[in-house]
Amino acid sequence: MRKTFLKIILLQFTLLYSDTTIVAFDAVHQFFGNLGNNRTVIDTIQFPDSNTGYSDITMHLNLECPTGGCDPWDRKAKISVQHLNEWFEIGRYITPYGVECGWSIDVTDYRSLLEGEVSLRSYIDTWVQPGWLVTIEFEFTSGTPEHPFTIVRNVWNYDYVVYGDTTNPVNISTVTEYIPGDAQDAYLRLITTGHGQGNTDNAAEFSYKLHDIFMNGELTYVHNFWRDDCEYNECSPQNGSWQYDRAGFCPGDKVPPQDFSILDYSLAGDTLKLDYILEDYFNECSPNNPSCEDGITCSLCNYNNSGHTEPYYFIGSHLIFHTESWHSNADAYFVITGQDSSTGALEIYLENYVPVYGLQFNLGLGELEGVDLAELSFQNGTGGRAEESGWTVAVNDSGLVIGLAQGTGNPIPAGEGLLTQIPWNGGDFSQLSGPVSIADLQVSGYFGTEMSFEIGDPYIVEPGLSLAGSQILPVKHALHVAFPNPFNPVVKIPFEIGKQESVSLTVFDLNGKKVESLIQNRMMQAGRYQIEWDAGQYASGMYLYSIEAGEFRQTKKMVLLK
Repeated sequence: MRKTFLKIILLQFTLLYSDTTIVAFDAVHQFFGNLGNNRTVIDTIQFPDSNTGYSDITMHLNLECPTGGCDPWDRKAKISVQHLNEWFEIGRYITPYGVECGWSIDVTDYRSLLEGEVSLRSYIDTWVQPGWLVTIEFEFTSGTPEHPFTIVRNVWNYDYVVYGDTTNPVNISTVTEYIPGDAQDAYLRLITTGHGQGNTDNAAEFSYKLHDIFMNGELTYVHNFWRDDCEYNECSPQNGSWQYDRAGFCPGDKVPPQDFSILDYSLAGDTLKLDYILEDYFNECSPNNPSCEDGITCSLCNYNNSGHTEPYYFIGSHLIFHTESWHSNADAYFVITGQDSSTGALEIYLENYVPVYGLQFNLGLGELEGVDLAELSFQNGTGGRAEESGWTVAVNDSGLVIGLAQGTGNPIPAGEGLLTQIPWNGGDFSQLSGPVSIADLQVSGYFGTEMSFEIGDPYIVEPGLSLAGSQILPVKHALHVAFPNPFNPVVKIPFEIGKQESVSLTVFDLNGKKVESLIQNRMMQAGRYQIEWDAGQYASGMYLYSIEAGEFRQTKKMVLLK
């Protein structure tokens, strides 16, 4: 079973997008001094609620000199956005030596992070009061995106990886991640820069070192991030040594990421193990080297305490997946997809990029109508990935779900599909209607580690509907959730008409092109209705279905999976 839920709200699919510019920071002063550490600035930014109507997203950065002049040194700097309580680096640059400058960075691959209200963070490692005046703008270009569905996963994010110190060896953790089953493209994006000189071989800033990327235990790529074009820097001429080549950056320039394809080494629907290994290096001038002798083993053993630093790397990385349908960026995504057609059991879907070791949640029932909640009862979960992993999914009569009682001690492995089915007696109440949601979710990883998670939209329980209508007439128009969803190839679409009205029910693709008219300008009496659509002749994918009844308009989504 593949997750195929799209988290895009389109009030009217005929909506025309126009080029949009969002000003995030407007000449914000970033500095270091008596007034506090303002090297980091965080603000809340309102992006478009949906960006699927934009083909490209570009981030424009501009640095100006405050009163007192610009920072005279090259400083590392990065822009990050917060998503699901994680920070994602979307752009890195190095400030120029004391001159104003600006750059544009393509951030289209981060479109799933740049929707709605987000926190944006700008960091500059300046150590002077004048610092910089920073302006950041996001340009959304209207058009059809090449990849409307993109997943971004943090992999390695280390601000200070000390290099060459035997007392503090580099240990970059192994990462194992799941690749969604409908991934069309997948790659590892690395953003690494070397800083500090260390006085032995000038590592890491001025030292040519190679970093190895292992996939599934095999050396796959050699990461060569050396820059040999600094003398052609667009912000030049500058002060200082801007023209000298460096490890992954040039003063006064954006840091170009490197992308490494992964689908040749691990297929969609499989997991991928990643390792990042730095080239061996020993800093003889480190104060932690007991055999260091001034003027013999190196020129100055206490080099870092004389105003310099140990060599270190800034390592940032993401896994980026382009997929056929929407997926969450969270470690785990939970949603109630519907009810089993034969038993009526609630079906819980789980997509998780990493193994799940424990979970607990409540079924939110408070908005249900047509039943006294005390009359509802639930049974323990059955089937699905939980049972396959040897789990017991315990459920009490109030709908508290606990999946901690494992018979085998195994986690639920990374993957996607039906987690469990929860039998209940909801089918005994003919007028039962309203949302059933997942609430108060707690999910843990290895040794109880916290996992990021996201919960899908509530499942809407519908009373029995048919084209013949119902004895109890509705009082308003409504379009309900199609079922089953996903479907193959027949889907049922329930709706309500509150008064006599001319009704049209139409299916569109994601580009707003009409696929089929199910009802066209038909005068219909008040009642509850249900119509079937056979999509056997159409391709798999996301579709929109829309109702028009007088002045009433409503659109929902459904997914055809063949």
